[in-house]
Amino acid sequence: MRATPTPPVWLEEPLIQRLLNVFVDKLERGVKLIIKVGAKTTPELYEFDEDVQYLWALVESLDKDCKLITIKKAKVKPFQEVYEGAQLRFIPEREEVLREWLNRPALDPYAVVWNSELEKVADSNPAKAVLAHNLIRLPEWGAEQTLRGLLAIGQTLQQPMTLRQLSARCFAGHSKVLDRHEDWVRLLYPDLAHRILPRPLLVTLHLPEHFSEVLFIENQDTFLELAAQPQSHFALVYSAGFALSAERTRTKGQVVFTYTQVSDEARAGFERFWFDAHASVPVWFWGDLDFAGMAILRSLRASFAQTQAWQPGYQPLLELLQNGEAHSATMAGKTAQVDPGTTGCHYADEQLLVAIRRHNGFVDQEAVRPLLGDCY
Repeated sequence: MRATPTPPVWLEEPLIQRLLNVFVDKLERGVKLIIKVGAKTTPELYEFDEDVQYLWALVESLDKDCKLITIKKAKVKPFQEVYEGAQLRFIPEREEVLREWLNRPALDPYAVVWNSELEKVADSNPAKAVLAHNLIRLPEWGAEQTLRGLLAIGQTLQQPMTLRQLSARCFAGHSKVLDRHEDWVRLLYPDLAHRILPRPLLVTLHLPEHFSEVLFIENQDTFLELAAQPQSHFALVYSAGFALSAERTRTKGQVVFTYTQVSDEARAGFERFWFDAHASVPVWFWGDLDFAGMAILRSLRASFAQTQAWQPGYQPLLELLQNGEAHSATMAGKTAQVDPGTTGCHYADEQLLVAIRRHNGFVDQEAVRPLLGDCY
C-alpha cells in the first residue's frame, strides 16, 4: 500500500483548511467539486489587511505541489486580482490523501455528532434548516460546541454589537472565532445581520503642529522612537503591519484616530489629507527590509497611490544587507514570506527587492535609528 505523502506545514492556514473541508463536504453531499473564488467563498483573499498574495500562493500550491486541485483562472481586468473568479476543482482521485491530511475519514464522527445534536433543535428555529445543509467546522472545537455557539447568535444579536463582541458572547468568551466569518451570521440570520457594527481601523499617529509629508512606519518600537525625536515636518503613522492596507482605510466612519498631544487645527489638517484621495502631500513608508515589508508598501499604494519607500530609513538597512549583516528567512521564521514581484515604487523595485533576492537575506527596521529629515 502506497504511503500517504506528508502534508505541507502551511496546511493549518485557516483559508486552506476551510477550502479543503468544503471540498470534503461536497464529496459527502455528492455535489460538484468546484469552488469559485469570490468574496463569499474566499473572504481571506479580500481582506487586504492580510498578505493576500501569500494566501493565493498557498492555494496555487494545492495545484502545483500537492496535486489536490486544478485552477482555471478567469479573465480579469487590470485593476482586479489575478485570482478573481478563478475556479478551483478538486481531483476526486485524491480523496484518500485529502481525508487523511484533514483527519476526516469516510465515516465522519464530527458529522454524526453534528446531525445528532441538530435533531434536538426545535424546527421553529430559523437556523436549523440552513445548518442541516452547512456543516461548519472550527479548529479545536467539537461539533456540539460549534453548533451551540452558532445557535446562540440568534438570541444574542438582539442589539447592535461588533463581530468580536458577538463571538465572545456565543463562543465561551473567545472573541476571534467569527473573524472572517460574518458570512455565517448573514447566512443563518439574515434578518439580524444588520445589527453587526463595523469594527473601525484604529490608527495611531504623531503629528507636528504643521506637517508637509507623511511617513508610515511598520513597527511599534521604531514609531515610538521617531515620535520621541524633536518636532519635524513629518506626520508619523503607525501602520501596524498590513492593517492600513484595508480597502476601507480612507472611508469616513471606518477609521478612528488616536493622537499624541496635538492642536485641533493640526488634527483637522491631517484628517483633510487622509480622506482626500487627491491630496498632493508626499507619502512614505518605512518597514522591515524583507518581502513582507515590500508587500505592505505595495498594499498601501492601493489606498495611498503616491506612497514611496522612505530612503533615509531603508538605505542604512540596505547597506547592512549588502555588508552581510542580515538574517535568513529560516533564522527569523520568515520562510512563508512571498516575493511580491513589484511594488510600483522605483526605488523599492530597482534597489531594495533586487538586493533582497541577490543576498537572500532580510534586515528588520529596528536595526537602525535614522533621524527624521528630507528624503534623498
